[in-house]
Amino acid sequence: MKLNNQFFLEGTNGKAVLLIHGITSGASQMMPMAQFLNDYGYSVYGVNLAGHGTYPQDMFHIGCQQFIEKAEYDYALLKKEYDTVYVGGLSTGGCLSLYLAAKHPEIAGILPISSPLELCDGSFIAAKYPEGTVYFHRPMEGKVGIAQKYHVHYEDIPIVIFKALYDLMDILNEDGFLQQVKCPALIIQAQNDEVAEPDSAEKIYNAISSEVKEMYRPETGGHNIVLADERLEAFRKCVEFLNNKG
Repeated sequence: MKLNNQFFLEGTNGKAVLLIHGITSGASQMMPMAQFLNDYGYSVYGVNLAGHGTYPQDMFHIGCQQFIEKAEYDYALLKKEYDTVYVGGLSTGGCLSLYLAAKHPEIAGILPISSPLELCDGSFIAAKYPEGTVYFHRPMEGKVGIAQKYHVHYEDIPIVIFKALYDLMDILNEDGFLQQVKCPALIIQAQNDEVAEPDSAEKIYNAISSEVKEMYRPETGGHNIVLADERLEAFRKCVEFLNNKG
């Protein structure tokens, strides 16, 4: 059975990484990245967004504030055990890594991946649904490669959950908010991202105040680069960054 349980991988170097998945997916989406980081000594805590990893109906009661509160809780839990904590995430998870960094200057570094400040027209999140639509059907069939195993999500998704991401993007886009991010940052986004506006990476890079910041923009990999063929090079960039800069 495919599950989206939260997970913890204990490392050997005394440093930890909080990993947060994208909206409508689950913790398993980040498992390949977590295993890669763990192989290099990092403890990794892969968590679920609020309202995820349980039942689709739970999403009806979730908004941006619940996303933030859950991320704050998960970070605090990890921080109790480790002096050095990094935060990374995909899409909504990456946005939350930016939010946490703005609020917690002690964070050792962040790895926002495919993090939208705007969404591409035509993506399933930005789509215009007919009035009265409650669920968006997103079939599990058709996935290839490791996405078959790790990209586990609900097939019927309450579209009200998308507002939580829009509200989170609104916070990040507020004047001066991203300037509060001062920790080391590696921003990753494929140039062919079909969900997050591809220029989001440059906007984030230019907006944050971090003295140590890098950007990795591969030509391919798409939005879900953590499960694409291009993932290994992205993961190597993350390890190199954490080892040398974070």
